[in-house]
Amino acid sequence: LNEGEIKLSSISLTPKETAEALIKAAQNKVAMTVQKRLLMSIMAGMYIALGAQGFIVTFDNTFIRAAVFPVGLMLIVLVGGELFTGNCLMTFALLQKEIKASNYASTLLQVLAGNFIGGALTAGLLYLGGIYNNPVMAERIIQIAEAKLSLPFMQVVSKGILCNILVSLAVWFSITSKDTTGKILGCWFPVMLFVLCGYEHVVANMFYLPMASLLDSSINIVNMTIKSLIPAAIGNYIGGGLLIPFIYNIVYFKD
Repeated sequence: LNEGEIKLSSISLTPKETAEALIKAAQNKVAMTVQKRLLMSIMAGMYIALGAQGFIVTFDNTFIRAAVFPVGLMLIVLVGGELFTGNCLMTFALLQKEIKASNYASTLLQVLAGNFIGGALTAGLLYLGGIYNNPVMAERIIQIAEAKLSLPFMQVVSKGILCNILVSLAVWFSITSKDTTGKILGCWFPVMLFVLCGYEHVVANMFYLPMASLLDSSINIVNMTIKSLIPAAIGNYIGGGLLIPFIYNIVYFKD
């Protein structure tokens, strides 16, 4: 086989080709209409929430709860969705001046808002469905929320950085692979690891905390935003929006 045939038959992209694909994906993301972006973001928030619900159901087994959570990202990758943590990789396109800073910022903020709506909507559906009438389930979600809200600000930021190093690379893996099996495995390993290690994912928290607030009035939008969502979002952005793109932009696009 010649070089062109080898490349054509490859089942995956090279790291640099993947970074280039991320730039193209970012251009497509900023070109979306606001309506489409919000719909895709809401669905992504719901998918992450469904994975998080699996985490709660299997809470007593540390590995199994980590193993089921990645289903949310698999749904986003294979069906379609706009997820804040994955979209942080749009920084590649910004650094290469392929998108405008204003479009970059507005896209990330709109996706974050849509993700929150999706997470909160799923919490409402589960509440109305009576899932949390089970006292064991109710105790679990409140326990999770209280643990998250008890963390100091910088601990949440640090755990958010570590989380989105892994989640953004799970998205990277999914783009690297050209087949469905590879995309699923690419999503599973890094996301399983972040859950197993107990890092902080802002979109998952957009489900856990609203769900707990429906059962415990001491958990409200103000304390969940200040104590968890803001620092987790900052950490996630640093990990997936600054650290990974800046380093690999130098590696793959600088002489």
